Amino acid sequence: MHNEQHDERLSDDELKLFIQYLHRYANHDLDLFQLLEVGDPEHPVYVVFSRDYPPVAEASDYQRPFAERRPPTSTPDINDGG
Repeated sequence: MHNEQHDERLSDDELKLFIQYLHRYANHDLDLFQLLEVGDPEHPVYVVFSRDYPPVAEASDYQRPFAERRPPTSTPDINDGG
C-alpha cells in the first residue's frame, strides 16, 4: 500500500506536530536507545534515538527545533515543539 503523502514534504504544521510527538516519545517511551532505518529503501536514513550523544559529535552540534521561539529561561512546552 502506497501513501501518496510519502512523496511530499511535511507542511509547517506537520513538522511542528512531528516534533511534538518526538518529544513525547522521548519523554515517555524511549528507554535507553532506539535504532531505526527509515525512508526510501534504496537510500535509507539511519536514525539513532539515545539518552547519550554519540561520541563522534559534541552536544553543541545538536539543534533543538524551534528553540529560537522560546526565551532561554522558559521551561520546555510540548505546544511549542520543545
